[in-house]
Amino acid sequence: MVAATAVAVVAASGVAGAQSSVPTGEPGSVALEPIGEVREVPADFFGVNGARIISPENAAQWHDPVFRQALAGLGAGLVRVQGGSTSQWIDWRTGLFDERPDGQFVGQNEGRRPLLLTDWADIVRTAGATPIFDLNVLTSTVDEQIAMLREARRLGMEVRYVELGNELWDPGKYYRQVYPTGADYARAMNGWITQLRTAFPDIEIAVSGADDSSMVSSVLGERLQDWNAGLYANIRGADAVALHPYWVPDPVQADVGSTAAGGVAAWNAFADKVVAKVPSAMKVWLTEYNQINTPLGEIPGFPQHLVTGVPQTWAVGLGVAGFALAGLTDPRIEMSVIHAALDGLPSERSRAANGNEEIHAMLADGSGNSTEFGRTAVNATLTPIYTRARGGASVRRLRADAAPEVTAALGSPLGVARVPGVLGAQFLGDRPGAFLVNLTDRPVRVSLPPELSGGSTADTMTAPPLANPAFTPTDRVTETRTEVTREADLPAYSLTQLSAN
Repeated sequence: MVAATAVAVVAASGVAGAQSSVPTGEPGSVALEPIGEVREVPADFFGVNGARIISPENAAQWHDPVFRQALAGLGAGLVRVQGGSTSQWIDWRTGLFDERPDGQFVGQNEGRRPLLLTDWADIVRTAGATPIFDLNVLTSTVDEQIAMLREARRLGMEVRYVELGNELWDPGKYYRQVYPTGADYARAMNGWITQLRTAFPDIEIAVSGADDSSMVSSVLGERLQDWNAGLYANIRGADAVALHPYWVPDPVQADVGSTAAGGVAAWNAFADKVVAKVPSAMKVWLTEYNQINTPLGEIPGFPQHLVTGVPQTWAVGLGVAGFALAGLTDPRIEMSVIHAALDGLPSERSRAANGNEEIHAMLADGSGNSTEFGRTAVNATLTPIYTRARGGASVRRLRADAAPEVTAALGSPLGVARVPGVLGAQFLGDRPGAFLVNLTDRPVRVSLPPELSGGSTADTMTAPPLANPAFTPTDRVTETRTEVTREADLPAYSLTQLSAN
């Protein structure tokens, strides 16, 4: 994962101009209408990135059975094994980082208990998930990685999904030496694909693409901007491209609305500018995504009193849920993996290990007086969606054109957009239902689709938009259950799950 530019930190949690409590008012009346085609969702569509395994403290937590049970409680169908950047620098036989002088992990093995393949097998088994193997194509060989997959299979791990590296467009010196362009990377991976398919005929393989809709792409130069064109023109035999969309609320214009609606605005830009250019024969794997900030406090030598960590608020959780539901209903997307499973506040130790970012946490790591393995806002919004989608489903997007609009000012992808304040995903088939997100600061009454209008149970979660569950002990998410017919009232800043009776 690449951090966004430094100015993004100021309002990444949407605090500028924000109210600290949920306004009240008379609900309006909005029709929910299906849009787009019905798509079949794979049984293991949603997942978590196995990240934050670098610092000794975080690595130790991955060994903790309590953490592994908490991870299982997320309902994730996928676990990305050995994380992202870490996967490119790990010796799978020892679990130790490659500490070559021009690499990213010099000194990171000291005091750290490594995670071995046996540990990952237990993590995946406890979670009841399917692994995504992020193969080390940077500091290892195809023969060594095939040996790893064979050992993983011997340990009981299903070898179905393989990702060829992580963000190989990274501007780091060693990345540029090994893969000068996307075309060079593609030509190298063609040989890997042939050998992998010989060893494992039924696997699905994704190559590493770039989200060039972001302002980060212009900052990082032509290599990143040209990466996808060279990749798509030269790759042969890949099933999918792995992409990592991140978004940043604008540091000057953003408010709570930009944070809550930022995920939907980011999805629209990403779908139009990146997904639309993927060759039709390739699916899209989202093996990382989230709202992001630049943790200035994580930069060695940066004055700690100037910038504090950016909190993960309820508004962030709703923004991430909006992005997740949009991806769920897009037939081009084959998987959706949140970054990251575990995260927390900056510390002296974390600064030496690529930094902590509370904003990314599904489970808090106990830093900064947070509740260790506590449920964050992103956890609260995604877990019911993950749980409902497990086992597969038929879904379609729900549109609410008459809903109040929300302005989302983003620093990356750069722009100001107006998005409908209510969106949803409808589940069809034997278990009709839906998820509805109200991103606005007022209650909204919606008329339900025919499949749900005869009577449904509505489970609703809401909180003040700046609530910071798991990191602020007094902040809580309120959950209520009601029975609805024909219409449902969506509180301000809320996520509602409907289940037909």
